[in-house]
Amino acid sequence: MTTSRFVNLYEVLQVGQTASADEIRKAITKQRRQWIKRQGNADPDRRAEAEARVRDIDRAEKVLLDPAARAAFDRDLAEYRPPEGPAAAGNGIDWLDRARAYLDQDNPNAANYAAREAINLRGNDDAAWFLRAHSSFLMGNAGDAEYEFAEAIRLSPQNAAYHYGLGEAYAAMAKWHQAMRKYEEALRLDPGNPEYRTSIAQVFLQNDMAGKALEIMESVVREHPDNPAFRYYLAIALHDELLDHLGKLRPLVAYGEVINEGGFYILSEEQASLVTKRADNIANLKTGDPDVNTMVAELREMASKAQKQTWDWVNWHKWFLALLIVGIMPFLSGIGSGSPGAAFMGFLMIVAIGGLFYVLRYKPNWKHVLKAATALGRVERRGR
Repeated sequence: MTTSRFVNLYEVLQVGQTASADEIRKAITKQRRQWIKRQGNADPDRRAEAEARVRDIDRAEKVLLDPAARAAFDRDLAEYRPPEGPAAAGNGIDWLDRARAYLDQDNPNAANYAAREAINLRGNDDAAWFLRAHSSFLMGNAGDAEYEFAEAIRLSPQNAAYHYGLGEAYAAMAKWHQAMRKYEEALRLDPGNPEYRTSIAQVFLQNDMAGKALEIMESVVREHPDNPAFRYYLAIALHDELLDHLGKLRPLVAYGEVINEGGFYILSEEQASLVTKRADNIANLKTGDPDVNTMVAELREMASKAQKQTWDWVNWHKWFLALLIVGIMPFLSGIGSGSPGAAFMGFLMIVAIGGLFYVLRYKPNWKHVLKAATALGRVERRGR
């Protein structure tokens, strides 16, 4: 294959060609959360770029998670020969325009080369540094982008987009404190920008402050109700804030092996109702995103499973022995001896013990989970 439109899906997800299916799924989620918000960018070029990147992520999901399709793509990738790079520098070439053109063609490698040529000619051109940084970021080189965005900021410190770009580079490297500072600086320079506010919400989500993220995203969506990108991040915030209300269990370890990893569980009827309501709230956002659809399905299944009435058969034989000794034997003895009173009392004991077993052992599943986890000392918190 020789087309310049060939897209390396591994580069899109920033994973190696030997990545496992689980690593690919995690990368898909990470990249979606990074790029969907950019579809709300006021700049039509940046918005179109984000939309194209999200389409590439969607395609990567379909191709790389299908073994046959992935094998075919790997063969195409092995045969692929990238197009010729930019021609050597010469008079009359506008390297900045050429870098922008390469970005429009979804060719960040060539854009990066052209931006470097522009910097070689005009080292104090902040736009050239920005294009070089942006193309580095698209290529997954967040460390290079950090330096290049910083140079653009040095030359033009009042440009909000430059600060935001540096924040994105920090976020890609999980440097959340630095990312927050740059997002806040970008928002100071461009007050109210919904993309910048969404990025701040993302930092809160990454640092277990879902309540603050939810507050921001509810405000953003109120102001931009028709934008599905912002509804997507509101869905994520609604889900993650919900976890703060649920019970949390420690892992179950036996003989040095993890039997159950623990995590978040429904441990009350109120929590079950809240999960059902929150699933409906997220579904009503109509994001159309597959990750969000899966999230809704998992929440509904979680609530349904927690509320389902089930039997607890642990130590059932003790109850049966009590029933046998206290109820069945007197009942049979009364019948055999011709004593209706003794038989009736035995019958009443059978009913009483059976009823007590039903009341104590046939309960919503969340009660069984809470009882077992409490007995094993696994309850980290009961939730609220």
